[in-house]
Amino acid sequence: MRKVLVVWLAVLLAGCATKNYGRQGELTDYEKNTMTCREIALEQAKVMGFLDHVQKESEFDGRSVLSFLGDFGIGNLMEKDNAVKSANTRLKQLQAVSAEKGCIQDETSGADPKTQTMQLIDGRSPGVE
Repeated sequence: MRKVLVVWLAVLLAGCATKNYGRQGELTDYEKNTMTCREIALEQAKVMGFLDHVQKESEFDGRSVLSFLGDFGIGNLMEKDNAVKSANTRLKQLQAVSAEKGCIQDETSGADPKTQTMQLIDGRSPGVE
């Protein structure tokens, strides 16, 4: 009886251990038509912050161990992948609208926007190796 209880508790904890990062919504037509260059830049910064959050939360911790026991960590990998994909989609849309409206990139950031986009598509945040 005790073994059954321990196994049941382990399965219960493992099921609750999958990390949840959230998603970034795609740009709506209304947003595309009404956003100013400043608002686009702010939204891009928010997406970058979201990607940083996902990167930090995806580091190994106790929930990683428990989720590995439940599904070999596949659930966490799928969740991270979907979160990063949603952010990359939104970022690409924001960059397209920015280019369409002729917004000027901030040169003080020191990052090449093409390199920055390529790093994000790979799932890595700029400046994080």
